[in-house]
Amino acid sequence: MEPSAIVVSVVACFGVLIVLIVVGAVVAARRERERQEALRAWAKRHGWQVVDRPQVDWGRRMPGRNRRGVSLALFGTLGGRPVAIGDYSYTTTSTSTDANGTSHTTTTTHHHVAVVVRLRMPRPSVAVHRRGGGSKLWRSLFGDKATAIGYEAFDSAYRVNAPDPSLVRAVLGGPLVAEHVAGRLPDWSVEGNELLTFVQGRIGAPDGIPAQFGPLLRVADLIEAHART
Repeated sequence: MEPSAIVVSVVACFGVLIVLIVVGAVVAARRERERQEALRAWAKRHGWQVVDRPQVDWGRRMPGRNRRGVSLALFGTLGGRPVAIGDYSYTTTSTSTDANGTSHTTTTTHHHVAVVVRLRMPRPSVAVHRRGGGSKLWRSLFGDKATAIGYEAFDSAYRVNAPDPSLVRAVLGGPLVAEHVAGRLPDWSVEGNELLTFVQGRIGAPDGIPAQFGPLLRVADLIEAHART
């Protein structure tokens, strides 16, 4: 092939790539606009409120700890409780070096959905998370932290974080622990009267929003039932 033909082929391929990138960005923007429009329409029908860039600090308790990471949130009421659900994101940057010694930087945006239920009264700050492999290894080597509740089936599967370990039992009662051991509840954290959990992704189909609160509403009921005992 003639050098000129090679240059033309390279330029053509580059042009096609640019077109595909532009088209992909346009399609993604349109889908995001349609998603947000559907969320706003659903919220209006059900008497919920949609807030862009809400002044909340949920990100402080989520991966990435991006305090300003909530871009959109819906606020409403379920089961007599104020609730909220929001789109949250944070970015990470990684650098790699190829065989020629050239550095390449990659930026990745991570998306999560924050699910929040408001308790009727403030509770001590406590967080419950399912243990990963590293946490299980740490426990096997160094034993339980002061926040452990002393029930092996729970302590081996979950780690509890709290500024004041002596107040953990004021939040974690027997029925709540049993539900966790049975695998029916999500990870969660409570600060003041805000109970929060999160999952990866973005807020999906609007009609599926109420169901996302079910497990966390159960946590709220069990926390408050324990507080009354």
